[in-house]
Amino acid sequence: MFHTKSVEDTLRDLDCSTEGLSSKEASSRIEQYGKNVLAEAKKRTLLIIFIEQFKSPVIYVLLIAAVISVIIKEYGDAGFIMAALLLNAVVGTYQEYIAGERADALKRVIKTFVNVLRDGNRVEIPSEDITLGDIVFFESGVKVPSDIRLIETIELQVNESLLTGESLEVGKNSAYISANADEPIGERQNMLYGGSLVTKGRAIGVVTAVAAQTEVGKIASLLALKKVSKPPLMLRMEEFSINISKIIGGVAILIIMLGIYQDFPLKDIFFLTVVVAISAIPEGLPVAITVALSMASAAMSRRNVIVRRLSAIEGLGSCTLIASDKTGTMTQNRLSVEYFVTPEKTYNSNEYINKHLLLGARLCNESTSHIEDGELIFIGDQVDIALARYALALDEELFKKHDKRRAINALPYEPINKYSAMSYEIDSQKIHFIKGSPEIILNMCSLDEDNAGHILKQVDEWAAKGFRNIALAYKVSDEEGIAKDGYTYIGFAAITDPLRDGVKEAARRAEEAGIRVVMVTGDHPNTAFFIAKELGIAASRDEIIDGVEISHWIGRGAHKEEIAQKRVFARVSPEQKQLIVKTFQDLGHFVAVTGDGVNDAPALKFANIGIAMGKSGTDVARESSDLILTDDSFSSIINGVEEGRVAYDNIRKVIHLLISTGLAEIILVLLSMLFFLPIPLLPVQLLWLNLVSNGVQDMALAAEKAEPEVLKRKPRDPKEPVFNKIMMSRVVVGGLYMGISAFALFYTLLEFGYQEDVARNLTLLLMVLFENVHVFNSRSENNSIFKINHAKNRFLWISVLASQGIHIISMYNPFMQSLLSIEPVSLEMWSTLLLIALVLSLVMEAEKFFRKKLYPKL
Repeated sequence: MFHTKSVEDTLRDLDCSTEGLSSKEASSRIEQYGKNVLAEAKKRTLLIIFIEQFKSPVIYVLLIAAVISVIIKEYGDAGFIMAALLLNAVVGTYQEYIAGERADALKRVIKTFVNVLRDGNRVEIPSEDITLGDIVFFESGVKVPSDIRLIETIELQVNESLLTGESLEVGKNSAYISANADEPIGERQNMLYGGSLVTKGRAIGVVTAVAAQTEVGKIASLLALKKVSKPPLMLRMEEFSINISKIIGGVAILIIMLGIYQDFPLKDIFFLTVVVAISAIPEGLPVAITVALSMASAAMSRRNVIVRRLSAIEGLGSCTLIASDKTGTMTQNRLSVEYFVTPEKTYNSNEYINKHLLLGARLCNESTSHIEDGELIFIGDQVDIALARYALALDEELFKKHDKRRAINALPYEPINKYSAMSYEIDSQKIHFIKGSPEIILNMCSLDEDNAGHILKQVDEWAAKGFRNIALAYKVSDEEGIAKDGYTYIGFAAITDPLRDGVKEAARRAEEAGIRVVMVTGDHPNTAFFIAKELGIAASRDEIIDGVEISHWIGRGAHKEEIAQKRVFARVSPEQKQLIVKTFQDLGHFVAVTGDGVNDAPALKFANIGIAMGKSGTDVARESSDLILTDDSFSSIINGVEEGRVAYDNIRKVIHLLISTGLAEIILVLLSMLFFLPIPLLPVQLLWLNLVSNGVQDMALAAEKAEPEVLKRKPRDPKEPVFNKIMMSRVVVGGLYMGISAFALFYTLLEFGYQEDVARNLTLLLMVLFENVHVFNSRSENNSIFKINHAKNRFLWISVLASQGIHIISMYNPFMQSLLSIEPVSLEMWSTLLLIALVLSLVMEAEKFFRKKLYPKL
């Protein structure tokens, strides 16, 4: 009911003051009220994950087969089917559990922070550590961490759509007091509620509820039940599996007809049909994709990229253009004032100019400072911190005298305004200070056209040297509010922001990968061009366009061809940034966009991939993004692109292995039936082949490292199907060779008088060897198997050796001999079959060679 109470009553009820809590009191209250953490969806237990492994049509069919086996007293077959299903469930449970643990670990990395008063100092703490009575500071871009009674507001606007469903921003007013205890949440002007987003303005408030006691906490259980959507790739693969299942249904009907025609026992027909269907349907594909994506997420996190939406991993492989901000992404965001430029003279940063400059630098400034371990710590925007440090270095006494002075009026900096303003009572005078973009500040100053033109020329010259220029001015006036004009111009601070290490190399790697890099910034065109030229992004001034020229371009109809070759977009507004993204998408690009502020949120949402800054980014930007850079570096984007391409490559490798070996088994069975031969492999042998021999190797492929040329090839078309011409060629060639070779072996053995069981034993061994060899063929679509570093994936070798070892041990085990109808073979026979299997690699090498010759563009 705090919306019906005054600020004073609220503070009294919460037993706190505007001075904030002490650390001791805060700890006591956290212990009493708990952490500010909302309820999450109930985590699946291992048992639940295990049970869910049996929720599949294919598993249902196998269970029916096991039941029928018991009914007809084929206890061995029934036992093996159940053992195979159990093994499959254990492996699947482990893989899903590990994937889930990785996802949970990534969630813990993404934290939100908030500025509060503790022990009289403004400090930044995790949102989960605030408690009742904490005094909290808000600015545009911040996510509200709990329920708040507002104490002060400056032009505050908030998005409360999470609670109210209303997407329009609502204004807030700390002076408002409601007379209605049941007033709707959306009309409570003096309250902020957890989960809301501050879109404009500044505010100070006191925490009135945390965690489950907040308004959003009361519906948290419903929010936790929200179903997480599957990534598009997973949906396409599930659809692909369904389509394969339909095809296999037709094949199964054909097998039944041929079996009946050849007087096969109905039991054999049933089991053969079931197992052939299982062999061909890529049942393990969704799990393999989940593992590949989770491993990619973990790999990205190690390279400073946090994945918020799994679809972004797939999308990174298609990225053709990166629209990147400059400050903090390409530069270090470690700003310092190197010079101060007045109309008459240029001063070094250690030269005193006048009192009004120092007052403007410190007082028209939202950064705060406090002593920590004997050192003065600043919190706030990097431009504000740079100006505050500049003032401190020139006159420490003046800095300390005015550091805690409260403003009478304030107009906080918003990107759309490009300036900020504050007024103070100093020595019985009301002084207004403004700072911001020189073009904006000059329009508010009393300058004639010649002087303004001279200053703009100075700004251009310093911007061309790569400096970021912030102008300052002041006015002594008793007028109400913030003065709009009549200011006395002081000059501008020339601020440096060094390039990040490795960014130039990252830009070069992006170009090699077929990814165009453009700079979209609010900085001066000359400053932006200087940085872009250093990075090799732009070479000519013809590649630059600024906000004014963009407005003219829009007025001419915004023809996309006019900006197709532009590489630097300077002084752009949020609306222009979004239009730039859309235009490049219309030109056929798959666009990734970086952003850190509220003004970037529309472009981040509109982009194919939105990338937010983890250090300097606002909560609004992070909420709108698909990826978060924990180090804010452009280089990390390229690392993310590499990991995205690797993940997609690995998924294709798994698909190739599963589909081609399944095709080989179908060919083997169909050819044997068409030639009126006995069943080449018993149902239990086919089951062994798929659920045991091949069950681990596909997971090993999902763990493949990057191929050498992964960042030297063009991005793939996002509309390109996974099962494209290359995949079809490889699957058909490999499947035909394995299927026909296995049939030829089975046919030859029978012709030479071998018993059926002996022929099947050798055919089964050959198929196991085929799968062991083919997993190495699946490691690259284009590189020769003889040029691949086979030591990079030890798990693959372990899986292959384990597969072959288990089969050989089973050949010597009496129980497995009886169950699988197998027996030991001589070393000479094993070597002969291995030689036939190794020829598969030569066949796949020939496929690569002729494919490149006949279809070089594939």
